[in-house]
Amino acid sequence: MTSFGAVFKVMSKDRFRTATKVIGAEVAVIVVSILWSWVTGNLTGGAFFGLTASWSMPAMLAAFIFLAVANEHVYTRDTYRLIPVGETKLYSANLLSSFVMYLYVGVVQLVLYLVTITIDSDALKGILAGMKAGMESPNFSNADAAKIVFGLLLMSCALILMSWTTISLVHLVVSSTNNFLPNVSRRAVNVVLYVIVIYLVVRVAAFLISKFNSLDSMMSAGTQVQFGMNIVGILVIAAIEIVANIFLLKKWVETIPN
Repeated sequence: MTSFGAVFKVMSKDRFRTATKVIGAEVAVIVVSILWSWVTGNLTGGAFFGLTASWSMPAMLAAFIFLAVANEHVYTRDTYRLIPVGETKLYSANLLSSFVMYLYVGVVQLVLYLVTITIDSDALKGILAGMKAGMESPNFSNADAAKIVFGLLLMSCALILMSWTTISLVHLVVSSTNNFLPNVSRRAVNVVLYVIVIYLVVRVAAFLISKFNSLDSMMSAGTQVQFGMNIVGILVIAAIEIVANIFLLKKWVETIPN
């Protein structure tokens, strides 16, 4: 049997190429945007950081989508399913490699921020001074700011994992039902599943917006406990979905030719 480390290494190489392509495209777009701003005379103070920040979210979203697609290819392609490895190791290595590469994309975003902040240091000095003054107010210390950032990072990681496990669950259920249901029933099941996914996406988006709109309330002990419980709840849901996905891989999902 192939070891977990060997499978993880192979998948990580593939995901690294995907993540690097996204980063390369992002950097190219940022450079073109900066050149266009310079040509049109709109390259004002803070433009380097502003343009980088504006393209960061689309890059993270693109990385999420491409890595999700790569995840799903593993479960139904002969190239990976015929590897002599158990479904648990295959699923775990697949999910972990995508998560690590998504963190890699996130770290690159931080590096780009630091570089452009350094370039625009004079223009951003006043803004950063104002933010620092706010954080050092009696009601909002640097330690409180660090707690908020750390909590939001944990929440983001938990939501990313749950989003991928949910996508996989829908994909594997659809793949399983397509093997034995007639066409009419198959389409009905698919529609129901897609409606459920859309509903969950809307609820998660609403939840995130509510959290970002009430960051100041996160300093109370009760809110912090509730926030932590939300993270644990998301991880529990992801764990249940992982178990279900592995069961489907073992019992129902068939591969398709590459």
